[in-house]
Amino acid sequence: MLWLALDGALGAFSVALVDGAGRRAPRQAATSGNDALERGLGILDEVLAETPLRDVGAVAVGTGPGGYTGLRIALSYAKSLAFAAGLPLAGVSSYDALEPLAATGRYATFVHGRAGIACARLHGVDGDFTVCGSYEALATALAERLPPGSELICYGSAQGAAPALGERGIIVRAIPTDPGVPALAIARRAIVRGAAGDPHAVIADYGELPYYAARPSASSR
Repeated sequence: MLWLALDGALGAFSVALVDGAGRRAPRQAATSGNDALERGLGILDEVLAETPLRDVGAVAVGTGPGGYTGLRIALSYAKSLAFAAGLPLAGVSSYDALEPLAATGRYATFVHGRAGIACARLHGVDGDFTVCGSYEALATALAERLPPGSELICYGSAQGAAPALGERGIIVRAIPTDPGVPALAIARRAIVRGAAGDPHAVIADYGELPYYAARPSASSR
């Protein structure tokens, strides 16, 4: 089955077309910046140039957190396509898109939104814990749940929070993300999960609203 995936939360708006059976190479494209509204449909046309929409079996979309405007645009496009073509829609969180499928143990995944603001999900310490806010707020909330002097594997961009974590005795080890546009990671996660359904059930995670919030969360893995 072909999966069409869209993402606007993790930087530039991106689109990927992936064969769930692995019979053909993925197609992917992304805008050059924050121009999802201006170039988003053009990117979709580019990826679907040789594939009629009727050949697509399901749509996947990044549900955030991340960039507010890009997230809203990607969700709007994905839901419109799913409704128009009668296709199931799967939502994939930005955290899941940035984490390797084989990730285990204790780690944190960072997602950036507005300047100076980020969200993080800590895995492997009494379940999953998510926090959004300033870099200082993130570092404080995470350090409270980690033994002093411990090493923390980080996915996504921990650049803003890493110095603040270091000041609190946490050693940050950043792991590069897989190459490819974010929509490609969204598609691959959706294929493994295989759960796509009613487009109405897919909702956005705007993360940074309210400005600072810390909460335990059920793992979506």
